[in-house]
Amino acid sequence: MPQRHPSLDLIAHVLGHPPGPAHASSDGRYQAAMVGTDTVIVDLVSRRMHRAPGVHVRAFDDAPPDGMAAPALRVEGEETATAYAPTWTDLQWIALGDATPAAPAAPATPATPTDSWSPWPDPRAAGLPPFEERLPAEWTSGAPQATERVKKSVSGWIGWLLAGAVLAFMAVFGFQAITWSLRGGWQWLWLLVGLPFFGVFSVSMVVFVVTTLRERRRVRVALANMSLERGEGFRPDAPLDQRLRATVPPAQDGERSVAPERIVARLMQRAIRQEADGRAVLVDECRDETAALCENAREDRRVYAWTLRAGPALEGPSQWFVALHDAAAPDGPPFLVAALRELPSR
Repeated sequence: MPQRHPSLDLIAHVLGHPPGPAHASSDGRYQAAMVGTDTVIVDLVSRRMHRAPGVHVRAFDDAPPDGMAAPALRVEGEETATAYAPTWTDLQWIALGDATPAAPAAPATPATPTDSWSPWPDPRAAGLPPFEERLPAEWTSGAPQATERVKKSVSGWIGWLLAGAVLAFMAVFGFQAITWSLRGGWQWLWLLVGLPFFGVFSVSMVVFVVTTLRERRRVRVALANMSLERGEGFRPDAPLDQRLRATVPPAQDGERSVAPERIVARLMQRAIRQEADGRAVLVDECRDETAALCENAREDRRVYAWTLRAGPALEGPSQWFVALHDAAAPDGPPFLVAALRELPSR
């Protein structure tokens, strides 16, 4: 799931409902989320919103039905006809160009009424929405995982050689039985044993050697038992020292677990920004960014340390938080978001 845009939090705050997970279009221009029982769509370029009541968001569609320009948002409506009829659902599409009524999936399915586009709420009148933290105890990198060859121990190599020797012996025995059958007479009966033994065990030996020598396992980058030391508060004009303590989760079958070599830490400020046209919008701005390296590694324990400093703060009310990102995908959503309490400047 992508990182939810602050405009969705602001709209949900005005509507009085908590926002759901965000869905983003392939070009990144549109985002949609459930707010109560309605689907709210935001246009991040034109800074406008669209509210579709009574439908559930499914996904953005780059190949909508004929006659509708891409991209479109696929939603699902739900109704209960009578006590004798079960609940039924219908797929619909909302065109994002002009927010026309949703197109039904079948002629018998009624279209869901929609509202027109409207500007985002003014954050100066609505106030800052409640901040939602994400403090998971475990995290697994969503970036493509590397693979490596499985290293065998001494006992593993001994077992591998014994298994290969048994397969080779049975294949050689089958070949020898075939040669015995060539002598003629009653010895042709050895052909009944030699052919299956040689065919089965020779193929099995080749497959065994190839598959075991090329056996690979996934290297899973993950952390467990994460705990962020963020202190009692911070001052924007003073450095902020933080640490993340975690452990390496135990390895699962067919993989090896490792901790990331570094993580990306960002100091974010959610504040109201004045646009050139006079409108006010709620934005999340990165005030400082650094790469946190592992400073202490004992057995399966890891400690990442970093220092952030914001500098002069923006005027007006604001919310501060720190966001930790995977170094392999720094532009993706953060895996940990923790709020910070701003202290008065000295």
